[in-house]
Amino acid sequence: MLPTPFYLIALASLLLSGCMQLPEDPPFLATFETPEYQAQKGLAVINAASLYARGGTGQGVSVALVDSGLNSLLPEFQGRVRDPGFDYVEQRVGTIDRVGHGTQMAGILAANKDDQGMHGVAYNAQLIPFRFGDDNEPFFFDSEIARSWQSGFDKGARIFSNSWANAIPATAINKARYRQVMPKSMTTAQKLVQEGAVFVFPTGNELKREPLAEPGLPIALPELEKGWLAVVALKNDGSAINAQSNYCGVAADWCIAVPGGDSGEEYGLLTTSKDGKYVQTAGTSPATALVSGALAALQSHYPELSTQQVRDHLLATANRTGIYANSEAYGRGLLDLDAASRQSPKQMNN
Repeated sequence: MLPTPFYLIALASLLLSGCMQLPEDPPFLATFETPEYQAQKGLAVINAASLYARGGTGQGVSVALVDSGLNSLLPEFQGRVRDPGFDYVEQRVGTIDRVGHGTQMAGILAANKDDQGMHGVAYNAQLIPFRFGDDNEPFFFDSEIARSWQSGFDKGARIFSNSWANAIPATAINKARYRQVMPKSMTTAQKLVQEGAVFVFPTGNELKREPLAEPGLPIALPELEKGWLAVVALKNDGSAINAQSNYCGVAADWCIAVPGGDSGEEYGLLTTSKDGKYVQTAGTSPATALVSGALAALQSHYPELSTQQVRDHLLATANRTGIYANSEAYGRGLLDLDAASRQSPKQMNN
């Protein structure tokens, strides 16, 4: 066997030591920029194709979808459901989705890459769906939400996608008041964060300068921050906050910005409806699903990291240039899956 050339040994040493970054453009990048990818306009803004080209597609990662249920019979979700979950409205295993909100969020998060319509940001991840309350205020369903979180965790999920929030400003919440509003959920969230979970919430759609209760909850309960993400919604092109989204406000330290679409025809994010059609949706709810899926896809790229470490890395590598430097509005900045997958936490610390 011929000896290994010295320059190859040196190159390998630099890569292993973390002193050399991966190439700016991973090989085969264009193969992931398909019509299906382009149809889901938010994916290009967060540079999802760069993560795919480096192998981060959500493979082996489960996400608990706590929403209005899921039509798991649709082709977009074949192979994407790890466990049937539970329907707390009809008190049975498995979910239906009469409202359609949960199915739309699931599409943005993990719809199949099958050359049909669009695909989810983590198209190889798996979902564990839970249904509670449909259109009613979450505080009426404290027990159902708490049980959904615990069940999802017990079934293997460490990422919890919650495209809902109570209509109480985060600045009006303290520990005592939240214990009155959702005591079981609070206790469960505290427990699961200590055990490694990450909860993702929307800032809300009232176009206010402060988020709603759940995305801002670490203000009242600081121990939650390490397992918390708040999400602000941008226009499809990422050029500014959309016409609905609340700012990050007091949640700025754990808040991140992604496209959430805008109202009006052709301005929303494309996803799948409960009857299998492709529809537009807009607001901080789809933005939350996008972040939950991005976290799952990045987790599959860094399987050696805990979910909370991946969450930290997602925030640390966000784009804070230009308008995104405004932390009141955009928190830690625009989510950037190219930067997050190109520069590992080890490299950043060297």
